[in-house]
Amino acid sequence: PHHHPWPKRDPFSDARSRAANLFFAMPEVTTGFSRSEARKRKELESAKGGGAAGWRAGGSYLIGSAGAVGDGAPVEVEREVSRSPARKAREAELAGRLARTGAQQAQEETGSESIGLLKSTPLHKAKEMQEREREKTRLKKEAYELKKLEREEDKSKMKALKQASGLESVKRY
Repeated sequence: PHHHPWPKRDPFSDARSRAANLFFAMPEVTTGFSRSEARKRKELESAKGGGAAGWRAGGSYLIGSAGAVGDGAPVEVEREVSRSPARKAREAELAGRLARTGAQQAQEETGSESIGLLKSTPLHKAKEMQEREREKTRLKKEAYELKKLEREEDKSKMKALKQASGLESVKRY
């Protein structure tokens, strides 16, 4: 009989398998992620679907998972009611108002920009703010000049009244 210098069986294989079982049995820890980030990751994972197709897409292969049981499409899970419905209502109202004002501005100005598209790039926002500031300063300047003209007219009227009253009165020395 042939004798091997080392045993055929690896003495650490039992320890490795136990460690591997413990590792895979541990729950997934998502420290450092906010609740919303963890929820988004979970949704992304569930959106990949189950079964072999989901596993190929980067998901996890779960035997008897919801995606593998049906027709292969991921099953929609009903989410809880949002904790901030008032905020969503405000955002929707603001978006509607912005769309209305944008449409009104597009109708008022007959420029080369299309009516349907509203640009929202940072550069475009900065240009709009700059334009608004220019319009404000122009309006302020107009108001200032109107007041100045009114003051000059009032001065000239007062001067004319003084002269007219001065001619009628008798000068005494």
